[in-house]
Amino acid sequence: MTGSTLLAPAAERRTVAFSRYSWAVFAAIAVAMALAALARWLSALRFDGPIVYGEGAVVHAGLLLARGLDPYAPPPGGTFVGANYPPLAYLVVALGSGLAEFLPLRAVNIVAALAIAAAVAWRARASRATALALASSFLALFPVLSWAPVARVDMLAVALTAFAVLVAGPAWRRALAAGGLAALALYAKPTALLPLAVVLLYLAWRERRTATRVALGFVTASAVLVAFTGARFDLPGIVTHVIRWNALPFAPNIAALLLLLGVATLGAFALLGLRSVDGRMRAYLVGAVLVVVLGGREGATVNYLLDVAAASCLALASGVRAHAPLVPLTLAAQLAVGLVMLATGALQPADVTAARRQVALSEGLPRGATVLSEDSGVLIANGTEPVVDDLFLWSRLVASGAIPDEVTPRVRQGAFAFIIADVPLDALDRAAEFERLRWPPALVRAVLDGYRLEVVAPSHFRYVPRRVQ
Repeated sequence: MTGSTLLAPAAERRTVAFSRYSWAVFAAIAVAMALAALARWLSALRFDGPIVYGEGAVVHAGLLLARGLDPYAPPPGGTFVGANYPPLAYLVVALGSGLAEFLPLRAVNIVAALAIAAAVAWRARASRATALALASSFLALFPVLSWAPVARVDMLAVALTAFAVLVAGPAWRRALAAGGLAALALYAKPTALLPLAVVLLYLAWRERRTATRVALGFVTASAVLVAFTGARFDLPGIVTHVIRWNALPFAPNIAALLLLLGVATLGAFALLGLRSVDGRMRAYLVGAVLVVVLGGREGATVNYLLDVAAASCLALASGVRAHAPLVPLTLAAQLAVGLVMLATGALQPADVTAARRQVALSEGLPRGATVLSEDSGVLIANGTEPVVDDLFLWSRLVASGAIPDEVTPRVRQGAFAFIIADVPLDALDRAAEFERLRWPPALVRAVLDGYRLEVVAPSHFRYVPRRVQ
């Protein structure tokens, strides 16, 4: 027996010990960041109002549904209802509208994020430290931290997609469940199609029976959903709102920004996840990356990274090498980078305190007033019906000629008692690009010509009609 052979067990023990220490350090960092995320989410759950742009449009569509109206039907003249998602999230809002407006969907999304974290922990359960670290890190990743408490469709769609991938199996019970979950994921957000399609292709290659049965389950569930939708909603209206109106121009700069943000916030998770021994999880992750690559359109933001966050953590939990110390150290370093970016303000999740202030600034507006607000959510939170519930989508559709501009003429006529912008419209050329996309030049000119600035506060610039002296 050589000396090197005698030393091998000792070296291996040192490697194992160092690996355990590395996982413990990673787990400590991840748990601390996850607890901070949970505290932020609890704060959001105590606020029945918008915390990011776009929540108002989703909640408004759900409230219309709760009143027995069809959000996909033509709205009254001079108004605009976005409703550019399939019905699932709107149904959640409608079902919970008797209790609150923003909170039902917000709570469902938080539960969805926690369910994915639980699935990550379950798949990594062979090692408690690994399970705790990976589950906590999912909650701590910036896309999840910032978007789980948002009353929009994204987190719900991601969770349904993830569980469809996880549940799929050759037994009919699992295959039908997976097909049903996949259909519901698409009924929440169409981008779920990309990861689901890639996984189905992988299953057709490696697990043909599973693929066939899942496809049958999906077709069956989809037929039921189509029948329900046809009985309750205007199908041509859904095609217009969900398909035609979502065909926004591809923006290379936004695609590049999304990829850069993805690398900065979860690149290590994705790269290590692609090394998973579970081929299905690798396929899921590839499909999630495609969501980012093909999602670089006007209006796209960090929510397009949610699929990558879920797929990466599930892939790592499915095949991570517990005794490879570089894995936890690399992942801990990735979390540390995100923490530094949060601390320095390079990444800024929604500020619930600022959101409360925004809603409070509009509390005194007359309930029956006609108001054009950049963020319709502040109106909804105060009981005012928005004239345009998604100014960004409206402006892009007007710019492309997809819909006529029936709002700017009303502004010129002085029909609005108040117009509320997040930035001063006379300095719009110095504002962020997304602000300029929300306010077309013709609309800005009409506001500045016929209205004067009455109230100035952070992210709240309120205009009222000019009075003839």
